[in-house]
Amino acid sequence: MTPSSPSPPTTTTTTYTSIPIPTGDVISRSIHNLTTTISRHRPWSELVFSGDYSLPWRFSSLLLRLKTNYHYFFVNYAIVVAVCSALALITASPVALIVVGTIVSLWLLFHFFREDPLILWSFQVGDRTVVVFLVLASVWALWFTSSAVNLAVGVGVGLLFCIIHVFIRNSDERFLEEDDAVTGGLIGSNRR
Repeated sequence: MTPSSPSPPTTTTTTYTSIPIPTGDVISRSIHNLTTTISRHRPWSELVFSGDYSLPWRFSSLLLRLKTNYHYFFVNYAIVVAVCSALALITASPVALIVVGTIVSLWLLFHFFREDPLILWSFQVGDRTVVVFLVLASVWALWFTSSAVNLAVGVGVGLLFCIIHVFIRNSDERFLEEDDAVTGGLIGSNRR
């Protein structure tokens, strides 16, 4: 018997391609992601009426309170800022509310909550192109409606409400879900 010679190694190349997803499916998945996120808001009675309100006495307790309240009530805070902004825009004009609301909806659907690549007319649109389009549309909307000042006031008032709540809401009895605490940086993770 003669020893057999080893066969040369074979290389196989695998090419992965992205599956084109119709634009309607991208939008419906983005809407699903948005509604799922909004559904995670905490009860409003818990935000306003339950709990102890006091000023923090130490800087370390202030930082812990800031992190805990921010992560626990994040969706509620976003809704408060959105409502204050809408109220400020409707005082400018209902057209401003509609135009800016449409632009904000586009940002939410095509940038923040989109998971899949966007395909238009059989071409994949890159993320940079989407962001550039959204920025230009936002600038046009603010210029067209002359509502930049009203929008800034609305966002500022909403943020002020949220900041006051974050600082005076005692978070000692607040417990986050483990995943929320890990992603918020409040506890370490053993996962690798």
